Amino acid sequence: MIHSEPLLATGEHSLPLVLSLIIERRAFVGSCIAAGILLGLAGYVVSPPKYTAEAVLALDVRKLQALPSESVVSALPQESPVLRTEIDIIGSRMMAERVLLLLQDMSWSDNVGERSMAAILSPLPKETRRPEGDLDAKTKLSYAGIVNDMMSHVRAVNDGRSYTIYISFVSGSPQYAAAVANAYGQAYIAYQIDLQTTATRRVSEWLGSRLINLRAALEEAERAATSFREDAGLMKANGITLQTQQIAALNGELASLRARLAGSVARLATATEAIAGHSSLSLTEVLASPTIQQLRVEEARIDRALSEIRESGASRNPALTALESQLLSIKKQISLETNQIIGSLRNEIDVSRKQQSALEASLRTMQKSMSETSRAIVHADQLDREASANRAIYESYLTRYKQTIEQDGIATAEARIISRAMPSDKPSSPNLTLWLLIGFIAGLATGLGLALLQSLLDKSVGSLDALEKKVGLPVLGTVPDLGAPGGMRSGGIDVGKHDFNNALADLQARLRLNKNRSTAHSIAITSRARYDGKSFLIAHLGRSFAASGRKTIIVDANLRTPTIGDEFCTGLAPCLSTVVRDGLPLDEAIRHERTSGVDVICSRASNFPAEFVLGNTQFSVLLDTLKSRYDVVLIDTPALSEGADAVSIAVLADATVIVVRMDRADIPDLATATKMLLLAGRNIIGIVVNDRSSRGGLCYRISRNLAAVGKAGATRLSLKPMMFKKEA
Repeated sequence: MIHSEPLLATGEHSLPLVLSLIIERRAFVGSCIAAGILLGLAGYVVSPPKYTAEAVLALDVRKLQALPSESVVSALPQESPVLRTEIDIIGSRMMAERVLLLLQDMSWSDNVGERSMAAILSPLPKETRRPEGDLDAKTKLSYAGIVNDMMSHVRAVNDGRSYTIYISFVSGSPQYAAAVANAYGQAYIAYQIDLQTTATRRVSEWLGSRLINLRAALEEAERAATSFREDAGLMKANGITLQTQQIAALNGELASLRARLAGSVARLATATEAIAGHSSLSLTEVLASPTIQQLRVEEARIDRALSEIRESGASRNPALTALESQLLSIKKQISLETNQIIGSLRNEIDVSRKQQSALEASLRTMQKSMSETSRAIVHADQLDREASANRAIYESYLTRYKQTIEQDGIATAEARIISRAMPSDKPSSPNLTLWLLIGFIAGLATGLGLALLQSLLDKSVGSLDALEKKVGLPVLGTVPDLGAPGGMRSGGIDVGKHDFNNALADLQARLRLNKNRSTAHSIAITSRARYDGKSFLIAHLGRSFAASGRKTIIVDANLRTPTIGDEFCTGLAPCLSTVVRDGLPLDEAIRHERTSGVDVICSRASNFPAEFVLGNTQFSVLLDTLKSRYDVVLIDTPALSEGADAVSIAVLADATVIVVRMDRADIPDLATATKMLLLAGRNIIGIVVNDRSSRGGLCYRISRNLAAVGKAGATRLSLKPMMFKKEA
C-alpha cells in the first residue's frame, strides 16, 4: 500500500550519523566487529610472551661541591624540558651502544638474535668497540640490528610530578630484560661522569694552551708600553710624570710670588699714605728699623734735655741752641731713613714683578712643551691599558686553569639508581583484553568505514522525509515489490498480492484528491531514468482507474523505448505517430482491453526524431480530444535523463508525476530534473517511489481477471508477474 511515512524511523535525523549508520547496517558492522575480535584473539594466541623489567633513577636536586669554585659542567636545571631531554638521551642510539658494551663486559648474550655479543664485538679493542671500526659488513649489520632492537624495546618515562625516571625494557627473557634495564641505569650514570670528566679535561687543555698565548701577549704589551715611555721621556715618579711635577712646582711658586707681591704693594701704599699724613713713624717697617730706633732714642734724650732747660727757665742757655740743632738733625736723619725704607719696598716690588714675569715665561714654556707631548702621553696610556687588559685576562684564565685542574678527578653523577630491575614472573604481553579491544576497535572502524562507503555509493531513497526535503516535492507513496521470479505465466486470480493492489488503490485516491483534481484530467507520468518501473506503474494504475469506474486511456508517448504495447500485448496495432503525422483516425489507433476496460494508444520505436511527433500541433489536438472523451488520460513519457521530450509532454498535460526507484534514486539529478519542470511552469503533483528490486527485466502484469470492481474506492486487483522487455 501507499506508505506516506518515512522508510526509516522518524527520529533518524535526530540520531548521530554514526549511530544511524550502525543501526541501518548493523548486520554488516556486527560481522566486521566479530571478525575483528576473532583476529584479535588469533593475534593473542600467536604472539610470543614478553617480560618487562623496570629500573628507577632519581635525579639529585642537591649539588656536591668539593671546591668553592664553579664547576666546568653546570648542574642540571630542575626544569621539565631538561628532564625531557635526559629521557631522550636515555633512549638514544649512543646510550644503546654504551649499554651493549656494558652487557658485553658482563658476558650477556643477545636474547633477540640468539648470537653472542662478545663474538660480534671481539674483533675490536675494548676502547674502540663501535660498528664504525674495521668490521665486516655482516658484523656491522648484526651490531646495528642489536642496537636497533634495544632502542625499540626500551622505554624511559617520567610521571611529570617528580625528578624520577622509570626505565623499562621488554624482552622474551625476564633475566635479560632486568639486566638490560639495570645496564641502562648504569650506562646513564657513567655517561654523566664521563661527560663531566671529559669536559673538565678538555677545558683544562684548552686553558693551558691559551695561557701560553696570553702570557706572551702580556709580556709584549708591557715591553711596548715601557719602551715608548722611555723614548718619549714620560718617566713617572709616584705615578706622575716629571714634566707634570715641574709644572706643578712652577704653579706653586708663581702663586706664592704673586701673594708676596700683593703684600709688598699693599705695604707701599700704606707707607705712602702715612708719609702724606706725617705719620710715617707708625709704619711697621719704620718701627722695625734699628737705625730708626736709635735715632728715636737720641731724639727722646734731646727732647728731655730741652724740656729740662725750658723748665729751669734758662732760655738763654748756650746749650739750648746746640740741643735744638741736634734735634733738627736727628729728625732729618729719621725722615731720610724712612724714605730709604719706602725705597726698599719699591725695590722689593720691582724684583717680585720681574720674578713673576720670569716664572710666567717658564710656565708658558713648560705648558707648550706639555702640549707637544700630550699625544705621546695618550698613546702611552693606551699601551698601558692594553697591558692592563691583557694582565686581567691572563690572571682570570690562570685562576680558572688552576680551579679546573683541581676539579679533575672529583666528577660525580647527578643521578642514582633507587630501584634496580628484577626479573618478572609473569609476562607483560600479550594482553587478552587489549587484543580483544584492538580487534573490537579495528572491526568497528572497518565496519563503519565500509558502511559509510556503501552509504556514499548507495543511491537508494533511504528516507522519504529526506527525499521530500531535498527535492521539495511531496511523496505520494510507495509501490511495494511483488518479489515474483521471472518466467511466470498469467493465470487466475492471485489473492496473495493485496499490498500491491492496495498501493495502487491508495495512489489512485491521492491523485483524485489532489487540490487540482478539478482540472487534472491528463497526467504525464515520467521518471528520473530508464528502468524505474514507470510503464509498469502506468499500466496497472490505468487498470485501477478503469476498475473504479472511470473512463481511462493510456497514451504511450515514449517514442524512444516504448513498452506500453508489450504490456497490453497490442501487437502490430496502429501507433501514435500514424495518428499525429499520417492523419489516421483516432478511433482506429485506440485499443480496448476487455478484462480491465482501459483503452490504450501504443507507440513504436522509429528512426525519425521524437520532436516530429511530440512537437506537432496535432499531438496537442489529440490530447485535447482525449481529455474531452475520457475521465483520466495517463501519458507515458520518456525519462527526464533522456532529453527534453518529457518536459515537452508535461507542458501539454494538466499535471505531472515523477516515478523513482527505491534502490537507485539519484537525488541531485532528480532535484535538477524537478527544477527544470518547475521552470517550465508545470504542476508536479508529487513523487511515487517504486520499491521493486532490480532483478533482471521482470514486468508485473495485472491479471486480466478482476477480483472485484468497487465503485466506492479502489478495487483490489490480483496480479500475476510476467516477463517483459526493459522499459524506460
